Amino acid sequence: MAIEKRMIPSLLKRFKNLLGVGPYLLLLGLLFEGLTIAIRQWISFHIPLTFEMQVILSVPCISICLLGMIWFNHSLNLIKINFLDAKNTLISHGPFNYVRHPLYSTLLITIPPLMIIWLSDLLFLIPWVLLFILSHYVVLLEERGLIMIFGEDYETYRRFVPPLLPYKGAGGRLYREHCDKSTQEISGKGPS
Repeated sequence: MAIEKRMIPSLLKRFKNLLGVGPYLLLLGLLFEGLTIAIRQWISFHIPLTFEMQVILSVPCISICLLGMIWFNHSLNLIKINFLDAKNTLISHGPFNYVRHPLYSTLLITIPPLMIIWLSDLLFLIPWVLLFILSHYVVLLEERGLIMIFGEDYETYRRFVPPLLPYKGAGGRLYREHCDKSTQEISGKGPS
């Protein structure tokens, strides 16, 4: 029984590490969207969209969101294995090949446009921009912990892979190639 009590705080800490800053970003998003809905009674930039147009514009957003979550969930299985075994393995493939925070990225790219489409109001660009700007700072809080866990490996990974927008292409592949090259040089084999 004593062993189980000691394991609970350890599991809770690892679970908190797994969630990262996601709950904070979600709360920020809800706060910004709620404030925008409240402000909307005084100011609005209405877009005349028919129901058919809303559906057509929503399909790409929902598709990207679902595909991103499925892709992330596939990689999450690897994270769960590390989480349950208390291993610290930096994952740099799958969606982590393109962005350091794929779930946050997917939600930032898809949910706010849906608000704009379904509420037919460009006013909802404001919370989207604010959330995007603030998310870069909030993500830095999570990355401090990742740097403590992975050290120089994570710092190197950060140089190759952007946090939220996949503007560098497959940076994770470049990161892995860099690590392989460094390992070969350290082992004395050198590039052939």
